[in-house]
Amino acid sequence: MPRRKFGMNDPLTLDALQRSDLSLAAPFSLQASGLDNMVCEEIYRHLPGRRLVFRTHWGGAHVLVKLFFRRKDFDRERSGLLAMQNAGIPCPGEVWILKDGSGKSGDFLATVFLEGAVSLRQIYASQPREAMPALLSDAVAMIGRLHRAGVMQADIHLDNFLSRDGSLFMIDGGGIQPLKKPLHNLAMFFAQMVPEYDQLMPEVIQAYGVGAPEPEQLQPLIARMREKRIRHYLAKTIRDCTQFQRLKVRGAFVVMARQRVTDRLLQVITQPEVAVGQATFLKRGNTATVMKLAGDSGSWVLKRYNIKDVWHGMRRAFRRSRAWISWQNAYRLEQLGIATPRPLAMRENRAGLFRQEAYLVTEWSSGESLQAWLLRYGPAGIPDWLDREVTRLFAIMWLGRISHGDMKATNLIVCGEQLQLIDLDALHRHRCKGFFKTAYGRDLQRFMDNWQGNTWQHFEQLLRPYASQCGIKLINKKV
Repeated sequence: MPRRKFGMNDPLTLDALQRSDLSLAAPFSLQASGLDNMVCEEIYRHLPGRRLVFRTHWGGAHVLVKLFFRRKDFDRERSGLLAMQNAGIPCPGEVWILKDGSGKSGDFLATVFLEGAVSLRQIYASQPREAMPALLSDAVAMIGRLHRAGVMQADIHLDNFLSRDGSLFMIDGGGIQPLKKPLHNLAMFFAQMVPEYDQLMPEVIQAYGVGAPEPEQLQPLIARMREKRIRHYLAKTIRDCTQFQRLKVRGAFVVMARQRVTDRLLQVITQPEVAVGQATFLKRGNTATVMKLAGDSGSWVLKRYNIKDVWHGMRRAFRRSRAWISWQNAYRLEQLGIATPRPLAMRENRAGLFRQEAYLVTEWSSGESLQAWLLRYGPAGIPDWLDREVTRLFAIMWLGRISHGDMKATNLIVCGEQLQLIDLDALHRHRCKGFFKTAYGRDLQRFMDNWQGNTWQHFEQLLRPYASQCGIKLINKKV
């Protein structure tokens, strides 16, 4: 039965809203006892059956409304806002509330809407690192005040800080909890950013105020919290949630990036062999076939991971497919700040519990391999930006404890003044430091094996510090 579409002339009841799923879209009107028809103009957060956060017009101004379908969440939000105010934290004030007498339908909490505000995450994504210390210091000062008041923002991510007209505000009273492990909470804040931002921590941490930890004390915790956060995010990439959509397909496991779902992407991932017939082949291998095909507004890469024979199929039957591994590794790199073509969809064919062929769809990278790029432009001298990209890549790999497994130059794509890493099915995050140093050293040496002559000498000088920290000496195998 097709899902009913609601509109401005067909108001939603609270029961209908509580039953709605992530396909709910604004604008729509809402009908509730005690309220005139309210128009939801924009949805900011939707947790089906639990909470809906939206903007509406009320009393001549915009307000932010949180509709809770569980009384305990409503109570937690109100008490959290009060705790923030008592700690001297700038936060949006309460405008009105409407509680359902039965406690079963839904409770409303409206707060001041901060017109023109942008989240700290938006600023972080759009501004250079050098522009961030002042804002990060303001955020850390708020965290310090909360801690000294005996509470903490347990859901301490960058979207819970809003900047407007030079002032920073904290939102989400529902995340306020009694203080536990303040150092872990502070480390989790810094873990929201890519590892290179750790360089700002010694400066920014001074804003915490009384009881500020030493940078040496905090740094190892930041690395631990970052990995914890990444693992939590990777778990989302294979289930139905705000950012990802799991599709029910007979005989297959299919997941897509929700914001990139289109009819064309659905067509490709639900009928991959039809797409193969329409694609241009880039590589025909025994275990993997790589193709280029038309996407919505550009080209995509379709990678099919093949089953060579019965024995190969038996070995792969109960293991995560290489498509699955590449899918999650691409999102790991995104969280670490390493560029890679964005993954759009992943599919594993299955016969019961047995995994079979698998497919991965990613954006097409318009660049060329580092090897081809240096053949064309290298004689004029390796530019400073490329040096920065290479050192940044290996620095983040070291901090993130990841090895790639095949650092040949064709797996590094020059796109503008950015270096992208591809072919991620052998990429691995190591728990054991000893195994990691060995694998990282192999990556360094494999990267150096791409070069000879002056190019080898140039990169050897550039990467010598990274070779030293994993206890190896880079060898020129082409002399």
